[in-house]
This record gives sequence, C-alpha cells and structure tokens, in this order.
Amino acid sequence: MIAQVALALSLTAPPDNWFGSDKLKHFFIAAFTQTVAYSALQAARVDHDQALVGAWAATAAVSVGKELRDRRSYGLFSYRDLVWDAAGAGVATLLIAKTVRTPSGSNEPSTASRLPKVGPLLSRVVPDPILAQQVLSNPPPRQ
Repeated sequence: MIAQVALALSLTAPPDNWFGSDKLKHFFIAAFTQTVAYSALQAARVDHDQALVGAWAATAAVSVGKELRDRRSYGLFSYRDLVWDAAGAGVATLLIAKTVRTPSGSNEPSTASRLPKVGPLLSRVVPDPILAQQVLSNPPPRQ
C-alpha cells in the first residue's frame, strides 16, 4: 500500500534524481543536525539512548519541514531527499555510538584512570598526608 502511494506520488512529481546536485547537502545537513541535537541533549543531561531518540526526532522534523517548505515554494516534495536525510542521520548515529564513553562498570578503563594525576597540584591547596607523600616522592623540578 505505502509503495503504491509513493509510486503514484513520484509519477506526479517533477523529475528528481537519486544522485541530484542537492543530495549530498541533504546527507551532511541531516548528519550535522543529528550530532548537534544529540550534543545539546547530552549537555542537558539526557540519557544516551533518549538523546539518540530525541536527535532522530529533531532531524526528522527538520527534514520533513524542509520538504514541506519545498513543496509550498517549488511544488516538489522529494522522498529521495528524505532518504538521503535518513542516511546522513544514520551515519551520524553510527559515529555517535562508536565514540560514546562506556560506563565505569565495563572492562574499558574509566575516564578517571585516563586523567593525569593531580595529587601534587592539590597538595599545596589541601594538606593531606597521602597527597603530601606523592609530592615528597617526586623530585623537585629543575630550574
């Protein structure tokens, strides 16, 4: 049913190539929208999975809104543009999933273990025997 409606709409619409001049723009703008929306939701302390869902919703709203505007302005609602938008958002989601930090309970090293030791810096601010031992065990800097 959906395929028949899409075919009927594509036959009545002006010609729109799968690899038209604006398809890469759709791909990259959707990927950009997806990453910015995800980052904004993460900055607002939204859970990773919920941030991805919210980013997809934002990207879909922007993409469909753009096509509705194109239909009003130029008489063309391009489903192919939406496919390229979905592809860009999908690639952005894959990149986000591959670069997200793992929780501290996993086998990956935690963020805290990858940070530099701040004991010597803090020992001058907060006197603590453990931090003071770290300062004493380090040789003084050369001048």
